[in-house]
Amino acid sequence: MKKKIAIFMGVLIFAMVGCESQPITPQAPVGDTVQAEGEQATEEQVQEEVAEPVNVVIYYSNVQADGFATKEMQIEGLTPENLIAELAKVNIVSIDTEVKSFTQDGKSLTLDLSKGFGQYINMMGSSGEYVVMGGLVNTFLDAYDAEQILITVEGNALESGHAIYDKPLGFYEVVSAEEETTDAETKEPLTYRLKDEAYNHNNAEIYYPQFAEMPDGGVQDEWNAAIRELTVGAAESIRGEYDSYEIDYTIMTCDTEFVSFVFERETVINGRVVEDTFAVSFDLVERKNVRLSDWGEAVDTVAYNLANHGYYKILDADVDREAYDEYMKMTLPDAEEYKRQFSKYDYDFADLETEPLGTSYVKDGVLIIIMDVPEALGGTLEIETGVEVH
Repeated sequence: MKKKIAIFMGVLIFAMVGCESQPITPQAPVGDTVQAEGEQATEEQVQEEVAEPVNVVIYYSNVQADGFATKEMQIEGLTPENLIAELAKVNIVSIDTEVKSFTQDGKSLTLDLSKGFGQYINMMGSSGEYVVMGGLVNTFLDAYDAEQILITVEGNALESGHAIYDKPLGFYEVVSAEEETTDAETKEPLTYRLKDEAYNHNNAEIYYPQFAEMPDGGVQDEWNAAIRELTVGAAESIRGEYDSYEIDYTIMTCDTEFVSFVFERETVINGRVVEDTFAVSFDLVERKNVRLSDWGEAVDTVAYNLANHGYYKILDADVDREAYDEYMKMTLPDAEEYKRQFSKYDYDFADLETEPLGTSYVKDGVLIIIMDVPEALGGTLEIETGVEVH
């Protein structure tokens, strides 16, 4: 139909580069002339303060979510607020985390954060908590050339389900780029080609992808059979019950390590049109289909944001956001309820007969979920979470 694709994939190699920590931005010099109250400031007396750009190292979760990766970047002025803003982008703090106060005494730092961070850390498992605390601690110690930092929430000791952080923390152990890539180097991603297949029979018009030329024929056969079952097999299972049945698909991600497909389906039964959307994704390194629960700590962040009115975007502009929020607050009142539902998202290739509660895919490195909701809210909604996955 519209997607005749032949893609031969190679292997990409990524490396992380560190950088030196930067000193604190110097304060304005002491001894400037103090202007008397009510005097008109002259151009010489008033100098606009311009934040000096500095390079910092941001610590965040590695691919395995069991240690740290780093990236060097430039920010407009070394302030705790700027560091927290960058850490929110890599899910080390929640997007509603604010700096209440910050002080430095020699090599010791004290950072007081808003209650949003306390709620965020209490959602984490032990490994997620380690990465979040380590990413926060290491980023600040590195940026301010310090040796320890006391982190509090609303002026009180930070407590989680696993620890009480009532003492200053030192630097967390970091997995180097060389160590982190050791396992990945032992598993080369499967090479592949994609081809478009069509099924036109019994008033059904279906277009679906198939993998070709994989070195592992067993994986290729399993994935292709699952895709065909979810598209052609679904139509054949209700043959005679529909007036027409159409499926088309879009490739959302297609690189050497990961592939995501989104399928748009339209079924007409007794003149009534029913439209829905579902997705499937594949990990070419681990050689498995990917379910939402496989993203680990990223799912915790998504659940927290949805339950606490954090960042997310409904991709259907016609949906009433207030009506959606009200419905979801009644259906899934907190982050734990979201997480329980998310554990049942996406098709399990070992049990394709069990319909998932929703599906997910990745586009431009960002996790997107497809959620089933009442017809009054659109039936199925695509929600861009803003959470990057690796």
